Amino acid sequence: MKVSFFLFLVIFFAFFPGKAQADDKNLFSLDFSYSLTSLLNYGWGAGFNYERILNEHFSLKGNFGHMTLSTGIKKINCTSVHISFFANYFPFGGLDKLYVVAGTGCDFLNYFGSGDLPSAAGDVLIHVTPKIGWKINLLKFLKIDLSIGYKFIITETQNYENIEDFVNAGFIYGIGFKILFNQIGKNGKISFREDSVILPAN
Repeated sequence: MKVSFFLFLVIFFAFFPGKAQADDKNLFSLDFSYSLTSLLNYGWGAGFNYERILNEHFSLKGNFGHMTLSTGIKKINCTSVHISFFANYFPFGGLDKLYVVAGTGCDFLNYFGSGDLPSAAGDVLIHVTPKIGWKINLLKFLKIDLSIGYKFIITETQNYENIEDFVNAGFIYGIGFKILFNQIGKNGKISFREDSVILPAN
């Protein structure tokens, strides 16, 4: 039952009508991995991406996310804020096909509830995340982004061992969908949708 519900969420969020805006240098998009993780743990969350294109081989990307969820520990909940930065390299140019990513960031966690809380009810998890991916142009208006990576936690939790499961430590893989509508306005901007789902491999 839980597996079926999980697959439903993946399909729903992959095609949910989120919106992003772009010009020739800036990309804004929604990241639904926070919504998935929090919903599967009786909470809520949201994530946002901003990508700045430097040239045909390089771009910089920032990610912000928030979640409030149940830790699975009796009467203990957690709220988190995630901030990360990534440098993307496209060896073939054109910002598609093969790309390599090096990133780092922090997860700020705060625990609350009526259960047995630690004396310092919070954690700061610093991580490094290398990734590799491939963007596939299926149609003129449809692009799929496949990626795999590993999230190394540098500073481990000082409180609950299982909390690293909620920040997707270890192997991760991603599926992104981009739909180009080719609606060029007077200001030269192109509207498109890009939805991303990042999932733990374990």
